[in-house]
Amino acid sequence: MTTKIVRRSVLKQIVEELRNAGKKIVFTNGCFDILHVGHVRYLEEARRLGDCLIVGLNTDSSVREIKGPDRPLVPEFERAEILAALECVDYVTFFSETTPIAVISEIRPDIHVKGGDYTEEQLPEAETVRAFGGKVVIVPEVMGKSTTNLIEKVKSTAKDSAGLEYRPRAEWRVVGIIPARLAATRLPGKPLLDIAGKPMIQWVYERASRANLLHEIWVATPDEEIRQCVESFGGNVVMTSEKHRTGTDRVAEAASGIRATVVINIQGDEPLLEPGAIDALASLMRDNLDVPMASLMCPLCAPEEAEDPAVVKVVTDRDGFALYFSRSWIPFPRHPDYSTVRKHVGIYAYRRDFLLTFANLAPTPLECTESLEQLRALEHGYRIKMVETNFSPMSVDTPEDLEKARQILGGAR
Repeated sequence: MTTKIVRRSVLKQIVEELRNAGKKIVFTNGCFDILHVGHVRYLEEARRLGDCLIVGLNTDSSVREIKGPDRPLVPEFERAEILAALECVDYVTFFSETTPIAVISEIRPDIHVKGGDYTEEQLPEAETVRAFGGKVVIVPEVMGKSTTNLIEKVKSTAKDSAGLEYRPRAEWRVVGIIPARLAATRLPGKPLLDIAGKPMIQWVYERASRANLLHEIWVATPDEEIRQCVESFGGNVVMTSEKHRTGTDRVAEAASGIRATVVINIQGDEPLLEPGAIDALASLMRDNLDVPMASLMCPLCAPEEAEDPAVVKVVTDRDGFALYFSRSWIPFPRHPDYSTVRKHVGIYAYRRDFLLTFANLAPTPLECTESLEQLRALEHGYRIKMVETNFSPMSVDTPEDLEKARQILGGAR
């Protein structure tokens, strides 16, 4: 299902291949933030007009610009998945503009379809479609099945049942989850290893608790020994399956039973965690409601890190969204004055619903090649916003790392 959701750059190539094969391309667009049977019937009718139906979906930010701050009611990545699940829809792509003129100019569909509540004269994109020889088709409205009617019915029901005027209520709750297990490959049992009189998991938990924007912190673990340890210093614990392949999967299981707007995945092997790094991510997610996932990046600590495969590098676009993560040196410095190498800091922020979606996505080729699960999000067409920080973490992965942490934290007591 999720393979139907594609970036616009990828879509252009797909459309070119379809057109070369003699296929008729049909395009439609909309917010689809409250999907109902009227939409389904309209999309089925659009699909009958050609060989391939592409749906352009407004991003959350453009929906709010069009329909006001209380919309959308369903995040863009969930709206895309619902549309992709429909048999009549072949591809879904996002656009952040308020009109689809740019995306239409890119793919040049044979037919552009809109619903019956529009006339061709009301469509600002109609002239663009006609300019390259395309055709605009208005599908008759499905009577009694409209988004406006549905919203009014919901508002009326809410008012009648509560005796009050309907007002949507925004909730904001950020929860930090620390995945931890005893079966670490390189340093077995490391969450419970002593560092200056405390187990490592306690150092991480206490550092995270200093973040100003976290409402709650949990440790997610399959191990009874870790549960007992965390509860002994007053921490929150949720028990998870032993079968998880990654820490993200463990965090997702824990998040499925926790009330949260945003979930911060905090690495359990960073006893020198900087609380401000957590706040930076939480702040970004609060101020950018259309971002499904975010992470951190920082300058390299030493030149040799550029060639160290244990140090993950990241490159971004001009807006700070990740283009690629790699264990290799990226970007290669053939002309080093144009760009600098950035190190990825493995703390992630997710909208809770997206985290649950992400954990259910199939592993992807680049993810498996680099052994970097964040590439799964990029390969499935989701964007990751990167936040620049000066915090460069020290992960405890080896006995040498452990001794260094003991020296630093022992001197800090």
